[in-house]
Amino acid sequence: MVFAKLVRAATFGVAAISALTLGATVSMAQGKDKPAAATPPAAQATPAAADAAKQDIWFKVCFAVPTPDPVKPGEQPKQQKPEDMKKTQICLTQVEIRDTQLAILRGDLAIRQVEGQDKMQVLVMLPLGSQLKQGAAVQIDQEKAIPLQYTICDHAGCYAEADIDKATLDKMKAGKTIAYAGIVMGQQLTIPIPLTSFGKAFDGAPLPVEKYNENLKKLAEFTQTRLAELRQKAQEEAAKAQGAGAAKPADKPADKKK
Repeated sequence: MVFAKLVRAATFGVAAISALTLGATVSMAQGKDKPAAATPPAAQATPAAADAAKQDIWFKVCFAVPTPDPVKPGEQPKQQKPEDMKKTQICLTQVEIRDTQLAILRGDLAIRQVEGQDKMQVLVMLPLGSQLKQGAAVQIDQEKAIPLQYTICDHAGCYAEADIDKATLDKMKAGKTIAYAGIVMGQQLTIPIPLTSFGKAFDGAPLPVEKYNENLKKLAEFTQTRLAELRQKAQEEAAKAQGAGAAKPADKPADKKK
């Protein structure tokens, strides 16, 4: 249980690299009255989607996660400090969906590899308000949709996952688009993502942790700066509106009839 939580923390507990540093933002498309496992509609032909398809929006990052020793039947769990535990390598090849105004994370799709495990997992992040019982789904091009089960929700969103095999991974490397979908507030939300640079990121070297942390810092600084700019703009517009109202001459009373 502890290890499972650590694995999830390594997947989504850390903020990922921003669309700013990657130079792309993936668009979102919504559909109504369609089940999550249905065939996701094609990606909308928006400039954001077109730009994303041309760029390396996928990246890989690896973490050494402290892993407690397995507990044998009849034994009590050992009290171990994280620094004394052995380390398990966990790699995530992922892409993020961030809004274009504040670069806040709105969605995520990742392939997780855990050292010592044959199977991989596909993981997605959907917004809060997702209907958990209906589950979610992911689809590569026109292949059969893969159902996903929700595992946890936090302040950022809800996360669903499923095991995948090498055949599915090969389809991702050769495919054009992967889309994941879920039911959010009674409507289907479908997020199409180009697969153009997935194979390159999966087979390539991971992003150095130092660079990863540097990107996180830049992202936080951008968001704070942008929020300050928006607050300043709102204050200026409010002051302008108030000044215009004060400068407007009062209506003259109507003349009384004699």
